[in-house]
Amino acid sequence: MEENMNKAQEQQRLGQLKNLVMLAAADGQVTDSELAVLLAVASRENISPEEFNNVIENPDSISITLPEDEDTKLAYLRDMVALMMVDGELDEQELAICKLYAMALGYRGSIVDGMIAGVIDQLDAEDQPEA
Repeated sequence: MEENMNKAQEQQRLGQLKNLVMLAAADGQVTDSELAVLLAVASRENISPEEFNNVIENPDSISITLPEDEDTKLAYLRDMVALMMVDGELDEQELAICKLYAMALGYRGSIVDGMIAGVIDQLDAEDQPEA
């Protein structure tokens, strides 16, 4: 039973990486900053370099399994929003993908708008000189 759970979790992590790779490529190019986010997520999720390369080279071999617990859902959605924003541009196709993913997770698409606003507010606060 535990082995099946580990396989399911592994499949979920690889599926999330596949989602991120597809999002990064949605605008026709994967920037260095997007690649850095992909590598950071892979490292955090204990995805080996071989598994990472397999997702990049054979994305159709990976099925997507949506997480069930709220913390993981939100973490995966935050990863997608961060990846979408890392190049400093809000591509409409990437935004649409993020909103569809949010809805697949059981949220309203507007949650993505809220996450974007939160990131922008945080960046603005960091740019303000200290009093």
